Amino acid sequence: MFEVARDQTGPMIKQLSFFLPNRVGALLGVVRKLEEKNVHICAVSILDSADHAVIRMVVDRPSVAREALIAEGHEVFETELLGVELSPKKNLGIKNVLATLLLAEINIHYIYSLIVQSNDRPILAFHVDEVATAVKALQKHGLTLVGQDEIQWDQEN
Repeated sequence: MFEVARDQTGPMIKQLSFFLPNRVGALLGVVRKLEEKNVHICAVSILDSADHAVIRMVVDRPSVAREALIAEGHEVFETELLGVELSPKKNLGIKNVLATLLLAEINIHYIYSLIVQSNDRPILAFHVDEVATAVKALQKHGLTLVGQDEIQWDQEN
């Protein structure tokens, strides 16, 4: 069953964040646990320090992943991200996305790309201020927003 993260602002992508001890093999243990639950990681970002790392990830089944991580003793935080499909058409790539957000005076906290695609196109995920304003600006400029239900892992391979 598809999970959908939609509210009044438009389609959203769920990001899960948690702390992980900065030890060899710790991330592999998490990946194995998620794999056991048939959860696929679609994007990951790691911010490390001397004794721990903050893991941010987008998965295809966030509820299942959240439960699995909590069962392993991790405190999990959920954040909604904007997902934007990048078009191969001129002026609809990353430069246009960034320029659109700048013109709307939207602050980008962080951005990363997803491993999966939507309609055979790359996806960027953004954490921004003023989500509703960002959604309106992006849609006004012809950019396609991507929701949680559209980042499915290709099960054929």
